Amino acid sequence: MNFIMTVCGYPFGWLMYGLYHLIGNYGVALVLFTLVVKVLLFPLGLKQQKSTIKMQMIQPKVQEIQAKYKNNQAKMNEELQALYSKENYSPMSGCGPTLIQFPVIFGLLDVVYKPLTHLLRLSSENINALTAVATDLGVGMTGYAPQINIYQSVMQNPAAYSSVGADVIQKIQSLNMNFLGLDLSGTPNLPWQGGWNWLVLIPVLSAATALLSSIISMRNSPNMGQAGASMKLMMYIMPLMSLWFTFLVPVGVGIYWTLSNVFSCVQMVILNKIYNPKEVAERMKAEEKERAERERQERIEAKKRAKEALKNGERVEDTTYLSDKEKIKEARRRYAEKYGDEYTDD
Repeated sequence: MNFIMTVCGYPFGWLMYGLYHLIGNYGVALVLFTLVVKVLLFPLGLKQQKSTIKMQMIQPKVQEIQAKYKNNQAKMNEELQALYSKENYSPMSGCGPTLIQFPVIFGLLDVVYKPLTHLLRLSSENINALTAVATDLGVGMTGYAPQINIYQSVMQNPAAYSSVGADVIQKIQSLNMNFLGLDLSGTPNLPWQGGWNWLVLIPVLSAATALLSSIISMRNSPNMGQAGASMKLMMYIMPLMSLWFTFLVPVGVGIYWTLSNVFSCVQMVILNKIYNPKEVAERMKAEEKERAERERQERIEAKKRAKEALKNGERVEDTTYLSDKEKIKEARRRYAEKYGDEYTDD
């Protein structure tokens, strides 16, 4: 896991480094970072929106196939694949944006956990020296973010780290991790965890905005059967997980998730303006009805042509639309034609 976070954190670390040194404030850089990520992921969000609407449209057909072949899994899968192919739909098309979120989160965690590496660009030798001093001082180094612990220790007792070098200490002291009066290097505390601090508001905001985002998403998604029930369940589980996890990590992570949820709500509003689910669903229904009517007319015309050809004694290439009696008559005519017999229409 540490390797994955390091790999994902490398590009995001440079992004945060550039934003931080451009703005000079960690919190503002985090806001811009979140906004940049959301803008980059917007095309994927639009693709996911289209995929979701498409799935909602074919869901009744999917449920019909599932009910019809519930005792034959192989046939069910075959029919579902045929349906997806006919409708030009891929069940995996909506997973991309969700999967991409994971390296983003891993990258952000690495950036937030390692400010000495990503924001200050300290060498591994300097970080190892700081770690050794912090360990001698009894600073906890086994948590989620040992570099955060080192940062806090240096800020509280810089003289203890004089052996590392004045330039390194000065760099650490120049790191501004305050945002709106909050220390983003800290973690939220409840009264039974050693005292109250205002950072506890961040997990609450993270959970509340996650719930709001889920509610907006559900309102834009009509009932999808079993999938819809799962979505409703996740609507409550995800905010609770967010609430719990943001108590374990530096506030910077909670700030990112809160901002990400807010931007997601804004993104959904924009997507609904560009690609409104109800309007698209109505248009797709109209197109489906038009296609069905066109196919019906084509079948009628094909049937007329087949009967006309049979009536004129011509060869009927497509007997699909003939009655059983007419099919037998055409088969007899072809048999006679093949073996040189004389065919008479009884």
